[in-house]
Amino acid sequence: MEMFLFLLLTILVFVFIRKVNELSRKVDYLQSELLRRQQMVTPPAGVAGVTHVPESPAASPVITSEPNPIFPQAPAAPTPPHPKPLPPQPPKHSRTRAEWEALVGGKLLNRIGAFALILGVGFFLKYAFDNNWLSETMRVLIGAAIGAGLLVLGNRSHHKGLQIFSQGLIGAGLAIFYLSVYASFNFYHLVPQTVALVTMAGVTVLAFWQAFIYDSLAISVLGWAGGFLTPVLLSTGTANEVGLFTYVALLSAGLLAVTLKKEAWVILEPLTLAGMYLVYFVWFADDYTESDFALTIFFLTIFWGLFFSLEVRHALRPTAVFNVPRQIVASLNAALYYLGMAALFEDRHEDWTSAMTLALGAVYFITMVAIKRRTSSETLTTTRLTLTAIILLVIATAIEFSGFKLIIFWSLEALALLACGRRWRLSHVWQSGLALIGISVYALLFTNGALAYQPISEFKLVLNQRFLAFAILAATCFTAARFLKTIEHKQSGLLQICLHYAWCVLLFILFTVETNDIFAKLMLNTTGQAQAHLSSILGYTFATVWAFFALPVTLAGMRQKMFPLLYSGLAILSLALIWAVLQTLGQFKPLSEFALLINHRFLLSMVLLAAALFLLREASWFDKLTASQDNESLAGKEKQRPAWLKWLLIGIPTIIVLFVFGLFTAETRDYFDRAIFLLNRPDTSADISQKIEQLRNLKQLNVSGVWLLYSIALMAIGIWRRAQGLRLLSIGIFGITILKIFLYDLSFLSTLYRIFAFLGLGLILLLVSYLYQKYKTIIFDAPAKPEEMG
Repeated sequence: MEMFLFLLLTILVFVFIRKVNELSRKVDYLQSELLRRQQMVTPPAGVAGVTHVPESPAASPVITSEPNPIFPQAPAAPTPPHPKPLPPQPPKHSRTRAEWEALVGGKLLNRIGAFALILGVGFFLKYAFDNNWLSETMRVLIGAAIGAGLLVLGNRSHHKGLQIFSQGLIGAGLAIFYLSVYASFNFYHLVPQTVALVTMAGVTVLAFWQAFIYDSLAISVLGWAGGFLTPVLLSTGTANEVGLFTYVALLSAGLLAVTLKKEAWVILEPLTLAGMYLVYFVWFADDYTESDFALTIFFLTIFWGLFFSLEVRHALRPTAVFNVPRQIVASLNAALYYLGMAALFEDRHEDWTSAMTLALGAVYFITMVAIKRRTSSETLTTTRLTLTAIILLVIATAIEFSGFKLIIFWSLEALALLACGRRWRLSHVWQSGLALIGISVYALLFTNGALAYQPISEFKLVLNQRFLAFAILAATCFTAARFLKTIEHKQSGLLQICLHYAWCVLLFILFTVETNDIFAKLMLNTTGQAQAHLSSILGYTFATVWAFFALPVTLAGMRQKMFPLLYSGLAILSLALIWAVLQTLGQFKPLSEFALLINHRFLLSMVLLAAALFLLREASWFDKLTASQDNESLAGKEKQRPAWLKWLLIGIPTIIVLFVFGLFTAETRDYFDRAIFLLNRPDTSADISQKIEQLRNLKQLNVSGVWLLYSIALMAIGIWRRAQGLRLLSIGIFGITILKIFLYDLSFLSTLYRIFAFLGLGLILLLVSYLYQKYKTIIFDAPAKPEEMG
């Protein structure tokens, strides 16, 4: 009994708060309506003067000459329209003494009195029960009689104009009715479950009847609470799916019918949805068995159909109020129904889950089409129905497929959404396609085997699902970017840039992982020098593949003035060159197989240089890029070259120069290192120390000589091409060579080699000085721009 009283207290507090808010709104409305009517009744100043004129016809012309006597009376009449809007504001800050008295005496005391009456009756009955004053039957009858008496008193109070007081009495009476029926079944076992259920349902019907009579939302909420608490309070612990769900379905249908009659009671829709699905999921967690599969689907579909039909009805007969709450309820109905269905199918018919999901999406899509044909306009309901169908389609695909197949189908679905959104001119459809592209990119990067194929022994270059998934998704991004050019949207330019960057990055990752995996497969069954040889080739192959990918991307960006492609291509080319420079720092592997200028490092480096130089020499591309500053770019906003691009254009030729410098150094170094390695083999004679020392001296001498020759070549080209950047790089390499000769060669080389090193350095520096003196007019009269380095 104490538990139920606590539950009853909670319900009454909720009803009380809700009722106070509703009554406050009504009071504010009545005040504003009263002020408006007063303004309509108060006569204007001009009309007040006319009432005195008819007393004498001769005074009629005086009407125009008597505005002065009329104006002194005007301040009493015209002033109200200006200060009249102010009276509704004071109650927000402070109440008058009379208002506080009316609130406390008329509202709070009524609620507290009704609550105290319920507690008093409860305590009296408990005291009587504890002392066995009344039999069990009499206890229930007394409770029913008190409830009926309160309803009668509430009715009389309502007819006397005490609406608030009457609603408190009626709410207390209904609560005591629920308490009496519950006690007769659960405490005293006077009636069977069926009788108690019917009686509880009757009390719920009575509650809604009283709510309609007195136009009280609070009473209807009490009926909702009592209706959904009935199966909980009257439960015997035995599962009765048919009886339970039939009762819940009828109760929900009745509550939704109430909302159709009382549109302002829209709060009953989410409350009914919550109560209905709460009862279902509690039953599913406790009492569901596999034998209930078909019957459960039937009732769950009925639950969903009640709200779905209400949703369709609102779509065909739209109103201007409560649209957002109803859309939320409809979305929750779809989500909860699908969760319930998915739980049923996953438990027994997992293979049919995707088909069920697709069928439900088809229902929402067909409904959307039918509503659009009836209404011929795009509404919030049709938008939500469309998005629901799209979400269910995406979920169905994710259930049916996995891995790279899922990415492929999601990419195709995104293309279909883009095409449909463009054809139907529905922004939310093509935006859903873009969102699906983003989800696909994220899912692809985290798919098992995306960055390292598994198992590697089964890898086939290009002929694999990963390649197809990356390629289709990249093509989808490119198509979406081209598609957005035809759509007028404030974010269209930014979206195009993101999509172009996306497909460039995807292809870059694809070519990288494909290259890495083919070498991983080749090295799978190799060891020793063969594996080292493949590992060495892999490093330069990365740089070469990246350069050949950057080549068409950069050319397309230059010729089509598509800056995202241009930036991506130049960035990838820079990465390829830097990677190649880093590769030259390591020793050739295996060193025993090294051949000067005839090896994979030199050959792949030449291919890489050819690609880089081709871009630098392609059709005066720098001039084209500069000229395009005055034209609109792809984004429609980008009219100026960013500062980082200027430095990148300087940096790429610089990296090329350093790469060639490192390549010649590595070739020279490894030539002598190979000779030393061959001398150190076990089959050679023991007296080899002098030969090794001689080779080391020759290596350092030749390295210095190569640096000097390379510097001279750069200086000559810089003078010929009037490229200041090349001349400065040449001077820098001269500086490095000078430091090496003075700091390293002077300390470690033997005397003969020192002589050759310093003689060569002196002659070459004098030659450079001579060139500067002879061609100073050519060098300094028309200096080239820093960017013009090649």
